[in-house]
This record gives sequence, structure tokens and C-alpha cells, in this order.
Amino acid sequence: MAFKKIVSSPKLYVVLLIFATALLIFIGSISYKQITEFKKAGNLVTHTMEVEKEINILFSIYAQMESAQLKNLLRKDTVVYASTFEKYIQKANTSLDSLQILVSDNSVQQTHLTRIRELQKDLISSLKSIAESPKTRLKFSSEERSKIDSVGYIMAELNQRKNFMLTKEEMLLKERKETYNSYAFFTPLMILLLGIFAMFVFIVSFIKINTERKNRSKAEAFLESVMANTENIINYYEPIYKEDEIVDFNLVYANERNEVDFEVKVKDIIGKPISKIFPFVLLNGEYEKLASSYNEKVVHKLSRQVLVNGKKIWLESIIRPLSDGILVIAKNITYEKESVVKLNSLNDQLQTQYAELKETDEFLQNVIKSTNNVISYFEPIFNNANKIIDFEILYTNEEISNTTGDDPNEILHKHISKVYPFLMDNGVFEIFVECIEKNKPIEFDRDYVFNGIKMWFSSYVIKTGNGICVTSRNVSTLKLNEQKLLEVNDQLKIQNQILKDAKTIAKIGSYRWNVLENELELSTISENLYVLLGCTPDEFKPTHENFKKFIHPDDLIHYNSNLKESFENQTSVDFTYRVITKNNKIKHFRTIGNFQENDLLGVTQDVTSQVKGAQKLKEKNQELKRSNEELESFNRVASHDLQEPIRKIQMFISRIAETDLDKLSDKSKDYFEKISSSSERMRMLIRYLLSYSRINKSSKDFNIVNLTEIIEKVQEDLDTRIKESGISIIMDNLPTLNAIPFQMEQLFNNLLSNAIKYRNTEDPKIIIDCKKLKRSEITDDFIKKSKSYYRISVLDNGIGFDQEHAEKIFELFQRLHQNNEYSGTGIGLAICKKIVQNHNGHILAESEPGKGSSFCIYLPA
Repeated sequence: MAFKKIVSSPKLYVVLLIFATALLIFIGSISYKQITEFKKAGNLVTHTMEVEKEINILFSIYAQMESAQLKNLLRKDTVVYASTFEKYIQKANTSLDSLQILVSDNSVQQTHLTRIRELQKDLISSLKSIAESPKTRLKFSSEERSKIDSVGYIMAELNQRKNFMLTKEEMLLKERKETYNSYAFFTPLMILLLGIFAMFVFIVSFIKINTERKNRSKAEAFLESVMANTENIINYYEPIYKEDEIVDFNLVYANERNEVDFEVKVKDIIGKPISKIFPFVLLNGEYEKLASSYNEKVVHKLSRQVLVNGKKIWLESIIRPLSDGILVIAKNITYEKESVVKLNSLNDQLQTQYAELKETDEFLQNVIKSTNNVISYFEPIFNNANKIIDFEILYTNEEISNTTGDDPNEILHKHISKVYPFLMDNGVFEIFVECIEKNKPIEFDRDYVFNGIKMWFSSYVIKTGNGICVTSRNVSTLKLNEQKLLEVNDQLKIQNQILKDAKTIAKIGSYRWNVLENELELSTISENLYVLLGCTPDEFKPTHENFKKFIHPDDLIHYNSNLKESFENQTSVDFTYRVITKNNKIKHFRTIGNFQENDLLGVTQDVTSQVKGAQKLKEKNQELKRSNEELESFNRVASHDLQEPIRKIQMFISRIAETDLDKLSDKSKDYFEKISSSSERMRMLIRYLLSYSRINKSSKDFNIVNLTEIIEKVQEDLDTRIKESGISIIMDNLPTLNAIPFQMEQLFNNLLSNAIKYRNTEDPKIIIDCKKLKRSEITDDFIKKSKSYYRISVLDNGIGFDQEHAEKIFELFQRLHQNNEYSGTGIGLAICKKIVQNHNGHILAESEPGKGSSFCIYLPA
């Protein structure tokens, strides 16, 4: 069948036609080549014969020349034949030139001709010399004989050259004759083959064309039958043009199916435009598809519902360009569509059922795969007495590998007595047998040892089919948790007792309040809440009304309003009120609670001591306020009343010093100097006390401060002392920070003044630098509220002090030197400390006698 299909295929004949054409061209080209080579071989043979002929002519001329000259010599008459000899020479040159042309393609013959040309010259010369002999002599002289011999030698060599050339030409002639004969044989044969093949191709083509004609007639008849009986609507349209634009299509051919589906007569629609007979093609872009198929030579497929004679039908069409028109094959698929709808509905139902089954199956598979339980299926093995003696493992899930380490595939179809022999001894085998025989599920717990680890399993055995399904759950953790739970329960009892004691100590009671109940009943009240009310546990029913009986009458309205607001807004509860306990003591309670669904849960604490403490604190604050007012009054007195006598004392001292100082004795002068010094010290002390008392912190006083500018200003204020002391001040990398400007001036003024006062006599220096540190990088102990700090260091190389006094020097009126050594009030560093504390910072000092001091200030960055 396959061979017949191949033979009957038109593609085969197309291939054969192409092959035959190629073969004809190939044979024709070979024949042409044969004829060309045949002609070339004939020309070569002719050429060889011409060369031989010319050689014979040339040497014939040489022989004639020799014969003529010898004949003249014998007749002793050279004059008569001189002109004849010249003619021979001309003929020889002409023949030699012709021969030169003929053998131009043969280098060997060219060599011979070159030598022959030289011998010709010698021959002519020798023959001419013979003609010059005396006319009368009785015999030839030796010279004449020598000349005659020379001619003989030349002629002999010429004949030898002639033989060489003739031999070479004979060889060429032989070769060329063989080539000529071969071409003479094959050329007619190839022409004959070409003619035969051409005749064969003609006959085969004729037979095929005639067969195709007959087949086409049969196919046309068959196609007409198919067209008449097909269920497809087959129409052929040709375009209708108007000004080179397709405006419609004319129906050229339509099969009888149009009458069935469209209910029209074919003879009535042939030759009419489709817009008239099938108006539905003008809808939904179908006409554009027709035009596109014709213009762009593309195939379109359409599936749509159309209205024909008031009836809706489904058409499925293929639009294909064909020749000068388009072929439209349409099929009425209304029945199929309706069947498909029904089939789809049924298929959806089947798909739903299949999906449910698949989902159930996948669910079961996933459950089996994802479960931590070992699931196995065993079938019993009976002996001849129909008694169960063992079980065969037919299935077990992957969890078995995590439990026992066994590969589930390796233990399949093995007996449990071989795989798990301990089941035969610990009573599990008997449970399996009981499940089979009594057909009832059994649940049991057992402990096993796998890989040296003791495990507890809770197993459930149920008969399934001919065997049993065993589901085992590892409850080792549960068993351990039970043990731990017992321990935790014991701990909880202890903790509950501790918590109970803590509630008692903290005076806290808890409650749970169901807000949906009409009576707003407190679901639970802790024992300690009863105790706080002066009652025994469960002395009264925990209702809201019973609890409100203990609330102080003056606070009841406040209590109810707070609760009402919390209930309405569902917000947390936190307020304080007074209660009157059972033993008539007034206590302050604080109730805190939060809503969880419909319950208000919270605690109530006895805050009586805190309220009384707050009252005491309020009284202390009032006392402190009065103290501050008194201190402020003192500041006013110190700033005016205390300084006024000092100013007058200093004024009178200055007047006495101007007028009567010289009249005093030396001892009086010494007393006078001490009075002046003490009054000045008193003035400074009052001034610093005022400065210390007025140092405070207000957010509105803080500004952005550049420390470099602050210290430069301080240097200007201390310019005289700096120049007198010869001290050098070095600043490096000082920051800008948020601070109170005048307090920063006072801080660094005091520190620089101290460094100048306690300077070293040799090359005194003050170094001020800064470094930014994170809070975690600071090792010094103080409360750190900021994430980072500036550490500002003021170092000098002065006299220093013992490190044991590092904290003492920041206290009021604490001095390390006597007045006769270094003047001062002992307040300057206390002011520095208070300023730093105002800025939420810290100050400390490090020193060693004779090696200078270092004051380190931490300020928030």
C-alpha cells in the first residue's frame, strides 16, 4: 500500500521529471564534450600528418640541393645551375618556417629544428664551396674530397634529425589515433543513448499525461459527487472592483449544500454579489477577512453564529485564496455546538467528580507522606491448620526510615518475625491476631528500642480487607512532656504560692468581669482582693453591686462615670478611688483593666501608702518651694545688702590707703593689708555664691554654640593673665553643639583660669581637644541618655594634685591650697560641675602631682 501510494503520488513524477531533465542535460553536456574532443583528436591527427609531410618536403629539398650541386660538380658547370640552387634555398627556408610554426607546441621538435637550421646553413655553405672548384681537372683534389665528405656528414646528421622528428611524430600520431578512435567509438554511442533516453522520457511523459487526464476526469466526476453530497458549504467568490478597489465579491460557484443550510436555490444565487445573498458577511468584520484573504494571500478561519432566514445557526468557515478569487468552505456546526454544550456540561460534572477524587487521593497521599505516623499494612500468613503464624509486610510509608532506619522498599514482602522479631515476644503479635480474628480495632501503647534509643509508640490496629492497617504514632516526646508537665505543675504550685505571696506583699488583687451579663457579674475575684477589702475569701458573691458597697460614697460618682466611659468606648480602665473596708478603714484602690472579647480583665492594687507618700511629697515640694523663695530672698540680700558693707569697707580702705597709709606703722600696714585682702575675698565669695545659685537650666536658653568661638572669647577676657603667665593655648577639632552660651563661657573661663593659676613655671601649656564617642564606647560611669557624646579634654602641664582629691575639688568651698599659696574661693569647679550637669553631661578630673591635670567633659552630641 505504501509503495502504491508513493507511485501514485504526483510529487514522484515531479521528482522524476526534474531528474530526467538533469540527466538529459548531463548526457547532452557529455555528448557535446565527446564531439568536441573527437574534433580536437581529428585535428591533432591531421596536424601530425602535416608535420610529417613538411618534414619530408624539407628533407626532400635538402636531397635535391645536394643532388643538384654534385651533378653540377660532375658536369663542371656551376653557372647554369646557380639560379636553381638559390630557389632550393628559398624553398628550404619557407619549409623550415612552416615547420617551425607547426611544431611550436612541441619543445623537443623545436630543439631539433634549431639544430636543423644550423645544419642547413652548414650544408648550404658546403654545397656552395663545391661549386667553386676548377672547371677542368683530371681528378678531385683532397680539398674537394674533403668538401664532398663534409656535405655527406651534414646530410647524414640531417637525415638523423629527420628520423628523430619523424619518430616523435609517429609516436604522437599513434597516441592521437588511439584517442581519435576512442572518441570515434563513444561519441555515436552517447548520441544514440541520448536519443533513446529522450524517447523514453517522451513516452513516459505521454503515458503519465494521458493517465493524469483520465484521472482528472475521474477526479472531476468524483469531486462533483463529493460536492453534491458533502456536508460542507463550498462556495467560490471572485472580487468585484470599482476604481481598482474591491467593493464586493461575486458568487461564481456554490454546491448544493447551500440549499440545505441557507434554504436558497443554487441557480438563483450564482452570479450575484454576496452582500445581497449573504448579508451576514457584512457583520462583525467578516467581509474584511474575505478581502484580506484575497489581497494578502492568507488563510483565515472563522467560527461565529449568524442569522439566516430568521434562524440562528453556527458556521465554521475556512477562507482560502484560490486562483483569481477565494474559496470559502463552511460547515453548519449548530448540532455539534449544542452537543458540545451538553458534552461540556457532562464533562464539567465528570471533571468535578474527578477533581474531587484526585483531591481526595492527593490529600490521602499527602497525609500519608506528611504525617509523622508510621502507617503499615500487613497480611496474615496461615499454617496448614489455618492458624496465623506470621504477617507479611505489604506496605509501609516513608516515616519508617526516620523511626527505625529501615528502607521501606527493602522490607516489602518480608515477614515481621524477620524484620521486627521483638513484636513476637512483647504481645503485639497477639494483638494483631486478635484484630483479625475478632474484626475489631485495637489501640495500645508500647515502648521499643531502635538504634539504641528507647521510644514510645501509640498504635491503632484495624482490619482492612484481608489484612490489618497499623498506624503508629511516636509519643516519646509526649511521654517526656507528661513527665516534664508533672515537674512543671509542681513548679507552678510553688510559683503560684510565690505569686500569691507577691500579691499579698504588693497588695494586689485580680478580677475577671463578664460585661455581657445583666448584673455585670465578676466571674472571678482573687483571694487577695477579698483580703484587701478586709474580708475572708468568698465571703460575698463576686457581683458588681456587692463590690460597689465598699466604695467610698464621695467617690462613687467618679467610679461609675469612669466605668461607663470605658464600657461605651471599649477602652482600658485605669483610675483611683477610695474604699471603706469591712473593718471601717479607708483605703485607696487603683483599678487597671483591659477588654478581651466580652471580658474585662485586670488588677486592683491598694495604693494607700503611695497616695500618702504622694501627699507627703507634695508637702515636701511646698516646703522646697518656700525654701527656694527664701534662697531667692537671700540672693537679693546677698546681691545688695551683703555686698553694700563690703563695698563701703573697700571704699574706706582705698581712701585710707590714699591719705594716711604712710602714717601707719609697719605692723598696722600689715593688718591693713590683711583687712583689704579679706574684704576682697569676701566680695569674690559673695559673687561666686550668687553665680552658683543662679545657674539653672531652661530649654529656651539653649542655642547652637560654636565652642571654638566661645574659647576665643574667653581668651580675650583672660588676655592680660595669659600674656603675664606666658602660657600657650592649643585648640583642635572643637564641635558645634546645643548649649547655653553664657554658661559655656563661664565653664571654660573657670577651667582656663584654674590652669593659668596652677601653671608650671617652665613652658606652661593648655591643650583643648575633642572626640565624638558612641554611648557604648564610653567607659566612665555616669547616666548616659544620649546615643553619642563629645568628650572635651582640657589638659595642662601645671602642678597637678593627688588623684584621691579628684571628686573633692568639685564640691563647694573645697580647696587644696592655703590662701597664702594660691588665692581662691573653692566655688569655681563646683560651678563647672553644675553647668555640665545642667547640660546632661559629666565632668571628671585626672591628675598627678608635678605632671599636670586633665579635665574631661562629656556633653551630648
